[in-house]
Amino acid sequence: MTRGSFSDRRHLVNGVSIPGLGFGTYKHGVTSATTVEMIRHAAQIGYRLFDTASLYANERSIGAGLRRSGVPREELFVVSKVWNQDQGYESTLAVIEESLADLRMEYIDLYLIHWPIPADHDHDWKDLNLATWRAMEKCYREGKLRAIGVSNFLEHHLQPLMAAAEIPVMVNEMEMNVGYYQREIHRFCLEQGIQIVAYSPLKGIDRGYPALEQLAQKYSRTPAQIALRWLIQLGMIPIPRSYDRERIKENTEVFDFNLTPAELELLCSIQDADRHHQHPDSARIRIDRYAKQKI
Repeated sequence: MTRGSFSDRRHLVNGVSIPGLGFGTYKHGVTSATTVEMIRHAAQIGYRLFDTASLYANERSIGAGLRRSGVPREELFVVSKVWNQDQGYESTLAVIEESLADLRMEYIDLYLIHWPIPADHDHDWKDLNLATWRAMEKCYREGKLRAIGVSNFLEHHLQPLMAAAEIPVMVNEMEMNVGYYQREIHRFCLEQGIQIVAYSPLKGIDRGYPALEQLAQKYSRTPAQIALRWLIQLGMIPIPRSYDRERIKENTEVFDFNLTPAELELLCSIQDADRHHQHPDSARIRIDRYAKQKI
């Protein structure tokens, strides 16, 4: 694989191009001022993909930061998501309009179903996903969404949706990091032409995995840079987040070296059973987003 560059883009199945490295904003809402400044800074040093969600309650600040950056809207790629309690046809239509208003944008580049099984919907989650998807399809056809997809979906969550969808699933945003490489869903998405966006890509880098430390030393890189390069070479789009200007820049400096196939597989093989993860088959997250104050 060629090394590429920070400005490289991949293409989704509908032809829309998506940046190959993005900026995560989960829990980035300490204050509006901090969020606006970090988003502005990230855009001005070259980030173009910004990942948010209605749950994060920071879409207003993200929109403001992007406007202050001076980067033309058409160069940006903004991702948002429908939260669990808003799944359903009419409520999804409403929350898409809410996100557009909060971002102060005419369209969202990529819109996702945040989790496959909302709390109290173990009996009808497939129907609920499809109703949500129908609303997303409507907004896609109207030009309000340029691409649509899912988040935290495993193969058995994806299959019923894919079978009924009129517009294909284009993206699956999943937790992927050293110590928690989800090989089977990665394989399935590759086979189906679904692009994986990797959230929490730097989780676990402080665990002292010997292979990660050795590769960092070999390439004169930080463990974070090795982890990001690994995901990029696997064909994923990592979305690290940070409040630190030096680390925000450091996370972009991963395009001038290549890991070998053996090194990629070595990192894939690390499975840390002691780490806790929210698994989509068991996680029933009961956060009331309406109780959160928007920034």
